Amino acid sequence: MSMSAIASSYGQNASKYYQQLSSGKKINSASDNAAGLAIAEKQKATITQARVNAQNMKSYQDRANVADAAMSGMTEYAQDNSALSIRAMNGTMSSSDLGAIANQMSQNSAGASGLAATKFNEGNAVSSEAADSLNQSFDLSSIDSALASINSARSTNGAESNGYAYSSAVSENSAANLSSALSSLTDTDMAEASSALKREQTIDSFKVRMQKDMMEQEAQKQNINMFV
Repeated sequence: MSMSAIASSYGQNASKYYQQLSSGKKINSASDNAAGLAIAEKQKATITQARVNAQNMKSYQDRANVADAAMSGMTEYAQDNSALSIRAMNGTMSSSDLGAIANQMSQNSAGASGLAATKFNEGNAVSSEAADSLNQSFDLSSIDSALASINSARSTNGAESNGYAYSSAVSENSAANLSSALSSLTDTDMAEASSALKREQTIDSFKVRMQKDMMEQEAQKQNINMFV
């Protein structure tokens, strides 16, 4: 066996551990662990899916928060109109007073309508239940009906927001657990790899010395045979 062949053999024996130490991964190709690599790739795909799902749930939750803020403002406008409607029932109001109240209620309704049209990423943030409850009628029963619809929509929206938050947390926890399992499968044990590399270097060095001794012995035999 030639010295170049010995050097090549040494490089092949040690290269795996050099690569593990430099990359930080104990599986760098299918030749390292074909089954482990297949499992790792599947886990990576699952981790990506879990993280994307968590992001989606957070986006839904953001939309729900925007909707709740809009409906909170709509509620304030409706409550103000309710108070103004009751005040207008006072028989001592002059026509100018009633006109001022009607003007204020119209402004409130316009403000509520603006909030009902709130967008999130170009889509409607406020549910149709809440948006459709608005009308230009200023009688107390209509206002109370609108308030009930808005409160119902806010309750539904709040429950959905909690569901999105829970789903996001579950997906993030799943991604974290899978990432931990993937790390155990693919990450290099630095102490173990360093020890293995030193062991291979020692073995290969011993092989080189043995081969060199054998080559020297063979050369000596050839020299002796030349004089026999």
